[in-house]
Amino acid sequence: MEAARDSFGFPHWHTGLGLRRIPPLMECRCGLDLRLIFQRDGDELVFHFCGTHDEVRRFLKNRD
Repeated sequence: MEAARDSFGFPHWHTGLGLRRIPPLMECRCGLDLRLIFQRDGDELVFHFCGTHDEVRRFLKNRD
């Protein structure tokens, strides 16, 4: 979470995190197996979920 927070807004740093948009959320890698789901809320980043690729897919599917 700290790496995502510290690199947010610096596009050249995003490459290592695998940061990508899943509107209105964002996703980034947390090591090889885990991914973080978060969104920007004003000046803050709100983290919603941490899980594997498959767990993130289920989390996003169940949000609809």
